[in-house]
Amino acid sequence: MELVIILLCAVLFGITKKLADLFNEHGLRWFKGDALLFGFLWGLFGALLVLADIDIANLILAMVIAYLIRARIDYRNHAIATAIVIISFMFFSALEPVVFLSFLAAFTIFGMLKDYLGDVRKKKDIWFMINERSFYYYIFPLIFL
Repeated sequence: MELVIILLCAVLFGITKKLADLFNEHGLRWFKGDALLFGFLWGLFGALLVLADIDIANLILAMVIAYLIRARIDYRNHAIATAIVIISFMFFSALEPVVFLSFLAAFTIFGMLKDYLGDVRKKKDIWFMINERSFYYYIFPLIFL
C-alpha cells in the first residue's frame, strides 16, 4: 500500500509540475491564481515524496537543485514549489551524499544538454527528439533501484 501512495504522489508531483509550467510559459488559464495554486500543489507533492523515503528525498532535492543550477526556477510558482521541497527536506530528511550527488550530476548534465539542444542549437534532429523527452528523469532512478 505504501508503494501505491508513493507512486500516486509521484504522478501528482509530475502533473502539478507540468501544469504549473503550462500556466506560466504557455498561457494556459483555468482561473485567477491557478499558477500559484499549482505551484503550491507541486511543492506539496514534492514534500510528501521527501517524507516517503530518504533516497526519494535525495532524488527530489537533486532534481530541484538541478533546476536551480539550470536557471529553470523562473516564475513565482516554481519558487514556491522549490521552497516547499527544500524546507521539507531540511526538516524531515537527511543528506545521503552518494545518492544526492549521483542524481544531481545526472540531472544537471543531461538537463543542460537538453537546454543546449532545445534553446541554443534549436535543431530538431534525432538528438533533440531523444533528449526532449527527458528520459534521464526515469532511467537513472530505475538504474538506482
